[in-house]
Amino acid sequence: MKRSLLALGLTLAMLAPAANAAKFGLKGVDQRLMIVLQKNATRAQGEALAKAQGLEVLEYYAPMNAMVVQAKPGRVRASSMRLLASPIVSNVGRDFWTKWIESSPASFQTTPLPTVESAVRSLPKLGESVGKNAEIQWGIKAVNAPAAWASNRGRGVKVGVVDTGIDPTHPELAARVKGGHNSVEKDKPFNDDHSHGTHVAGIIAATMNGAGVVGVAPEADLYGIKVLTKDGQGSLFAIIDGIMWCVQNGMQVVNMSLGAPQGNFLFEMAVNQLQSADIPLIAAAGNDGGAVNFPAAYPAAIAISAMCPPEGDSNAKLCNGSALAAFSSRGPEVEFIAPGVKIPSTVLGGEIKAYSGTSMATPHATGLAALAIANGARGQAGVRAALKAAAVKLPGLSPSEQGNGLVDAGRLR
Repeated sequence: MKRSLLALGLTLAMLAPAANAAKFGLKGVDQRLMIVLQKNATRAQGEALAKAQGLEVLEYYAPMNAMVVQAKPGRVRASSMRLLASPIVSNVGRDFWTKWIESSPASFQTTPLPTVESAVRSLPKLGESVGKNAEIQWGIKAVNAPAAWASNRGRGVKVGVVDTGIDPTHPELAARVKGGHNSVEKDKPFNDDHSHGTHVAGIIAATMNGAGVVGVAPEADLYGIKVLTKDGQGSLFAIIDGIMWCVQNGMQVVNMSLGAPQGNFLFEMAVNQLQSADIPLIAAAGNDGGAVNFPAAYPAAIAISAMCPPEGDSNAKLCNGSALAAFSSRGPEVEFIAPGVKIPSTVLGGEIKAYSGTSMATPHATGLAALAIANGARGQAGVRAALKAAAVKLPGLSPSEQGNGLVDAGRLR
């Protein structure tokens, strides 16, 4: 996630298609409730209860036995209390709207690098000879991705990017984006209108085509799950909706370069649905230099901290002479470290820009997970084990700062 995230309380759900697809945008957010039914309660009973209380049912989530309803203005608290009094209701939570990523963190490079078109003219072709003398971004070199590419580029691995969407027209991504979903406005495409999700996607799987940048797993399949707006904001229910889309549509690994300093059991239950489906979740540790944020702090997630370039950085605020980025969150939940300072990748307008944050470190790890899956690793346990076996400890960093260390793609088996 990008620099500093706002504190927030979290709630949960599981997604099943509704006749009229709900829109989890800003409008009506204060009236949306999520009802978690008791295990022995039926959907019909839940819908009857909602109807009796004048609530409109927006979505039903079968795996959670939960539903999203819309209350009338001014009646949310009263409706919540009445619902909680029902013997068929386990819990009730409210939706809310907040900022999950920062729009323009100071650590980001705002001056664009060359466009893809100009990069094509100036950079050597990657293709089959990418491992020898080709110019590739420092993060790709740091995780030693070229060492894996002779036999493994992550071909066909389905990667869900839960973020601001992806620009499917970017020359570096057009061949890799295979689909997606818009959880904010479900009748609209998943196209990015921010750049964050597009940047993340490029780090994972930018095409090996000789243009500008290449991803860690350049033949993985990308799916853009738009849960945030052009301001990096979104509702809790939109994010849960996006997570559940990944469960329902067979994603093999999910990237979440977003989060918050606080969580609660409902949000954790949503994340746990990925675990139940045996889908690895790679999540950003956070950028406040403190404790690991959520969902990265949950056991079901693989938390990633941010690493500085080997030669350091001219901006002391970012690196301070350490291999760990100064902004990177840390704690016992961190499992791996990955490049996260001045990482060039794809953004809107066909351009390439360098961003910094654990948002950028996380997709390096997600790309490595895609390579592990293509190599035969299965499920969360399999991916965790493969990454751990390929990781190398960085000198001078504690386990709370780097976890198992930096994954070397050449060591993946």
